[in-house]
Amino acid sequence: MAGAYFIEIGRIHPDPTQPRRQLDSQAQQELTLSIKQFGIMQPIAVRYIEDQNIYLIISGERRYQAALRAKLTEVPCWVQSPREEEILVRQIVENWQRSDLSPFELADALASIRDTNKLTQDALAKLTGKPKGEISKLLALLSLAPEVQKRARQDSTLSRRQLYAVSQVAPDRQAEIMKEVQHRGLKVVETEELVRREKQPSSRRGTPHMTMRRFQTSAAIVTISFRKRSVGDPDVLTALDEAREQLTSPANQEQLRLGTHR
Repeated sequence: MAGAYFIEIGRIHPDPTQPRRQLDSQAQQELTLSIKQFGIMQPIAVRYIEDQNIYLIISGERRYQAALRAKLTEVPCWVQSPREEEILVRQIVENWQRSDLSPFELADALASIRDTNKLTQDALAKLTGKPKGEISKLLALLSLAPEVQKRARQDSTLSRRQLYAVSQVAPDRQAEIMKEVQHRGLKVVETEELVRREKQPSSRRGTPHMTMRRFQTSAAIVTISFRKRSVGDPDVLTALDEAREQLTSPANQEQLRLGTHR
């Protein structure tokens, strides 16, 4: 901990511009238990705000929050003085390397840096040390239709690849695709395949929004037509259950009885 100072925890404050908005509760609990047992092994990086006589966190907010829960009275810190424009970049890169940020937290932070400093994607890639293609795919998430984006931001199970795939669909189809991904619990590859089929020309897709499933039994060939492109086994079972209910309904039984007497 060379160069670190112990600072009263009450004088340390989270940075309100920190790109991370959510903390993994399970990971935080584990970190808190570790800090209770071993203390903080790596100091928090902070900067001094003279007019308020406080220290704002540059990096290490998870450790800070865990220290609060562990009821520590002081925390080891590295006091640094980065330029204002460097702070958000450092926070992004550190959290990016640790996979601590959600796809939209990354996208929002990158867009903020881009717009504030009027940077191109090439410049963003150079500044963060990330490939331009990765930068482009993250920023593409912000082009999702507003209602789809709102829904996606509330679902922490969706990966960056899934969200990027949905962003490649026509805006008027994104809501339907997103609904199917969430309802069926599709994985990354399944989501990408769904989008690939969606983007095929109509002439290669066959009848729009129609899928046929055919089954051969010992006495018949059963064909079911669905009014959508992607159909899973649960959809087939649901359709068969509904058909069974209709066949065994009192109204249908009455029609069969009348037909028999004719």
